Formats: sequence, C-alpha cells, structure tokens
Amino acid sequence: MQNKKSLLKRLLFLYIALFLVIVTGIIHSTLGDFSRGAATGMKMGEEMAEMIQKGTPHLIYLLNDVRVIGQPDETHRIQLGETAADACITRLNLIVNEPSPTRSPIGLAFRSIGGSPWIYALTLLIPVLFLAIIVLMFMIIHSLRRSIREERPLDPRNVRYLRMIGLLTILSELVNSFMSHTMNLRAAELLAESGFSVDTSLHLSYSMIIMGILILFAAEVFAIGQNLSEEQKLTI
Repeated sequence: MQNKKSLLKRLLFLYIALFLVIVTGIIHSTLGDFSRGAATGMKMGEEMAEMIQKGTPHLIYLLNDVRVIGQPDETHRIQLGETAADACITRLNLIVNEPSPTRSPIGLAFRSIGGSPWIYALTLLIPVLFLAIIVLMFMIIHSLRRSIREERPLDPRNVRYLRMIGLLTILSELVNSFMSHTMNLRAAELLAESGFSVDTSLHLSYSMIIMGILILFAAEVFAIGQNLSEEQKLTI
C-alpha cells in the first residue's frame, strides 16, 4: 500500500508540474498579445465609429502575424553609430481599411479580425479550449489528492479527462493553424502587387500535436492499467 501511495504522490507532482507549465505558457503567450490587441482594437473601433458617423462606414480588420517569404528590393538598414544592420521582414501585422458591405456596427465588429465573422469566432474559441484544458487538469489534480488522502484507487474518470485534454490540445492547434492560414491567404491577395510575397502554406506546431498524442497515449496506458487491476481482483 505504501508503494501505491508513493506512486500516487509522484503522479500528483507530475500533474501539478504539467498544470503549472501549461498555465504559465498560456499567460506568457497571451498576456502581451492581449494588451497589444486591446490597444489596436480600441483604435480600430474609434475609426469605424467615426466612419459610421460620417455616413461612409468602412470595414477595418486585422490580419495578424502574416508570414512573409519575400519583400520589396528596398533595404531596411538600421545605422547604430559605426555599426549597420539590415532588417529582414518575416512577419507583418496588417490593419485593412476597405468599403463595408454592411452598415451594422455589430456586423462590422464581428469582422474586425480577418474580415470574417468565422475567423472572429475561431479567435474566441481558442482561449475557451485552453480554459477547458486548465479546468480538466485541475479536476485530475483534485482527484489525485482525494485518492492519496483517502487511500483509494484512482478515479476511472481521470482516463476520460486525459483523453479530453489530449483531443483539446490537438484541436486548439488545428484551429489556430487554420485561422492563421486563412488570414495569410487574405493577406496574399491584398499584397499581390506590393512586392511582398506571403507564405500561404499551412503551418502546424508539431510540438503541440505530439504533446496531444502523448497525453492520449498516457490515457490509454492508465486505462489498460485499470482494466488489468479489475481483472486481477475478479481472478482473486
């Protein structure tokens, strides 16, 4: 029984470490983007409101993190005293201003990212998926603490929670990649004659995909262990 309790404590430590890494990563990656996005959104909102008041509503939307693989021939040189550096543009953030097909303020607001309400919805979906992952991780940690305190077997629901975390991790990366790909395609159309060449290929973060698969693999290992334990009890 002591060995089992020690194993549960090690599992609890690993889950807490994973939980902290995920939460820290989300905060680190989204906090700066949120503050910059809020400032940009306020500016875009003021411009749209001004256009509506003038009776000439314009659609103003953001194309974020556009991948650039070619740029105009002009050199972007930065002179630092006797030292010179040539800047190479690999990413662009575009704020597009074009005539609006609708006069509805709500319709304009829901097109403020990527020029499409679907992209706007996907942008809102990604933090919801991350929040669901955090909640599921917290539920697993709480279940492990109860198992240690009450000296009872692991709750079978943890296997289901792990499977959901793995699937949500993969889904969040697929949604994010699809959203970026769609915005890159739109940016390629807008920049076709500007001298900039946009990378329109689909990019996936394979580290996130691999992490999701590893979490699914861990869930299946736990499921097999629980089945073997139940069969052993029936045999005895």
